[in-house]
Amino acid sequence: MIRSIAAMSVLLFAPGVALAQIHQPFTTPVTAEKIRISIDDAVMYLRARQAADGSIQEQSRRGGSTGLAALTMLAAGIHPATDDQLKKAIDFLASFDPNDTYVRAIRTNVWEYALRKVPYDQRIRGLLKKDYEWLVTALGDAEGWRYQMKSAPDWDNSCTQYGVLGIWAAARADIEVPDKVWIAMSKHFRGCQNSDGGWGYQRGSSTANMATAGLASMFLVFDMYHGKRFYSADNPRTFTEGEAAEVLKSIDRGMEWLGKAPGSGGYYLYGIERTGVAGGRKYIGGNDWFARGALEVLQGQRADGSIPGSYGQAINTSFCTLFLVYGGAPVAIEKLEWGETRDWNLNPRDLANLSKYLWSAYERPLNWQTVSIKADAESFEAPILFISGSLAARFSEEEVLKLREYILRGGTILAEPSDHSEAFVDSMEKLVRQMFPEKDFPGYELKTLPADHGIYTVIKQDWQKRPRLRGVSDGSRTFLILSDEYLSADWQVNRTKADAFKLATNLLFYATDLGELRGKFSSILPNTPAAGPRETPIRIARLKYDSGKQSPRDWDAAAVCWRKYAPYAKHITGCELKEDPPVTLAKDELDGIRLLHITGRGAPKLSDEERAALKQFVKDGGTVLVDAYAGSAEFAAGAKAELEEVFGQLKPLPADHLLAEGRFDGGEDLSSGIRFKLPARQMLRRRGEDSRGQKLLVAFEGKRPAVIYSEFDLASAMAGINNFRAPGYKPGSARKIVGNLLAYVMAD
Repeated sequence: MIRSIAAMSVLLFAPGVALAQIHQPFTTPVTAEKIRISIDDAVMYLRARQAADGSIQEQSRRGGSTGLAALTMLAAGIHPATDDQLKKAIDFLASFDPNDTYVRAIRTNVWEYALRKVPYDQRIRGLLKKDYEWLVTALGDAEGWRYQMKSAPDWDNSCTQYGVLGIWAAARADIEVPDKVWIAMSKHFRGCQNSDGGWGYQRGSSTANMATAGLASMFLVFDMYHGKRFYSADNPRTFTEGEAAEVLKSIDRGMEWLGKAPGSGGYYLYGIERTGVAGGRKYIGGNDWFARGALEVLQGQRADGSIPGSYGQAINTSFCTLFLVYGGAPVAIEKLEWGETRDWNLNPRDLANLSKYLWSAYERPLNWQTVSIKADAESFEAPILFISGSLAARFSEEEVLKLREYILRGGTILAEPSDHSEAFVDSMEKLVRQMFPEKDFPGYELKTLPADHGIYTVIKQDWQKRPRLRGVSDGSRTFLILSDEYLSADWQVNRTKADAFKLATNLLFYATDLGELRGKFSSILPNTPAAGPRETPIRIARLKYDSGKQSPRDWDAAAVCWRKYAPYAKHITGCELKEDPPVTLAKDELDGIRLLHITGRGAPKLSDEERAALKQFVKDGGTVLVDAYAGSAEFAAGAKAELEEVFGQLKPLPADHLLAEGRFDGGEDLSSGIRFKLPARQMLRRRGEDSRGQKLLVAFEGKRPAVIYSEFDLASAMAGINNFRAPGYKPGSARKIVGNLLAYVMAD
């Protein structure tokens, strides 16, 4: 989507000047790009509503609107040390002492978020401490908070949820909150929960808004007090008995009620976001709460960027934007729900605490989720899948295939035996062989990871005692890790200085190859209009070849890559991509196949008959794409030798060739905008070569480039599979190159 000049120029407007009509009307479907633009335009609207004194569309509750707007700007990535408008908003908020629970609580969250960016700002730290002390004093011995320091009656659940949110923000800023505060809140929200599982404003009928208030608060209470213990074999009932169990039951009842009574509007959306994110839920009551809410927000956003609602435009715009920022944040890690018991979730807040910690590593919000082994394979969407338990984990054949599919699509499994359970360890060792039988994958064994493994070294860490890990590698990446340490115990009690948190950070960077995590509704499709539909499919096949006894299925390295790339191919060509079964040269029929793909990690070996069949395929009009999977140097050298044995010396694709310039429908110029990953750039630099443009070698059949060879990875990159430090193209560039080839083949 192209932004208007007016949208960009709003940053130059003086505070208070009316905002231009910048926001384009929403059209389905919801996409990550449209969500990003919605956030940007909402922030622009808030900027334009700022008055000379720094306030932002203030109403009767002085500081409320400005506080939420400032929190929104911080959450959207604006820095308090460098952005003049945000600094003015913060200065305005610091200029008065409100007798108002909402404003004090919201301000505390502003101060805490700002301190993440400017941790040594003593003025902000002092302001946070002052607002925290006000909130504690206002609570006193009452059951909850009300609007002001002294109000009658004693409490309502709306003010109380914001009071809890403010106290929690203070705790995140390292203020020691007395346990009695959390104990009081635990008793309060359990005590006023209705028999149907929901909550009312005070004691009355349940509403969706107040159900999110109760649930979001209960999650915070559990994390700050009841969750300060972890499961152990000596005390297996840590979270199944006592007050901790009562809180978890209360949360389950609340979730069940909320799933039957979804709400709407900014206040609700901000509440459902905090509830869904805290609970690691993609679905509440069978509803994808973020998908539903994002559609509501995007459909309601006005041309000036505002999102209208019952609390005033600036407030509702802030609520809805916070919903989009936090609710749409990337899911970094998922916890697998397996078996018939809750053994999979012995430490119920481990990943909740871990995901908050990982925010700092990525300097942006990150989420976690639970995912059931019974869900479809596409539901496994995080780069890391965490499996834990004290019992032996048993999976059906269908479930084993689902986990294997997750790995093939680029996922990484982290398995951990709860409190060092030997039964769980044994079951994970068996799972490896169920997913990858020794006959076909003899090298796929759990092996101790050395000290110089990428998981330990991707970021230099000051280990207290480096965690012991075993892992399984396919030669390109370690895709399954079995921990000898009890990592989730430290995550559960939030011991952030422990090695378990450092390891998780490194594992996430390793699994993503230091790449950007993609938010919800992300797509590999380019930001261009889709090509018109065409009847003729693009038929491709992958080549089976002899890859040796140690890696008999090395030829199958790109097993899922074309499947993952297919939507992109259709977008730019209009053709369905049809992948035929893998073929063996000189044995299988190749008629109708337009593109033959050869890839792998080890050096391929072709017989004389196979070489002759390959040459005939090209002579008959076929095109061959050869790339080194994950940039394997062994494959690159071996494949190049085989190709030159058949077709003669490979030569660089001329920059002015039709294929390189993209002068056909769906084509793009490959001389610019092509980017390599760091290892590939380093290789090129060492050879004295420029890292701009494509680096393809070709063999011509007449005037047609019929054989395209890349020593740099294309297949895994185009599929979005991250192989740590693999010499290859960046994903967008790989898709662009392969897209050109497909469009060229179909144009021909």
